[in-house]
Amino acid sequence: MSGTVALVIGSVEAPVHAASLEGVRPVLMACFQSANAASCDRALVLTEALQRRAADRQFYPCQTLLLGLQAEVVMVQLAEQRGQKAFETLGDSERLCAGL
Repeated sequence: MSGTVALVIGSVEAPVHAASLEGVRPVLMACFQSANAASCDRALVLTEALQRRAADRQFYPCQTLLLGLQAEVVMVQLAEQRGQKAFETLGDSERLCAGL
């Protein structure tokens, strides 16, 4: 089940398939731009799946950036906007993690 995590909501388990970072970008942008709770929750779950995939492939520089991207999402969730820094982390992650 590589590249898949389970999102547990109450007693319902819904599989989440992590696409490439390019596929997660719209959800991350929605989170960063509007702090939409659902978008941020989804972004966190999807980036978690991607960083686990990076770890499984021993692509540690990418994994580290994805952990930073997750931290940016958490900061948005805590209403600690990081502005341009969040978008820079996203761009760096996209460049380094291409092909993940």
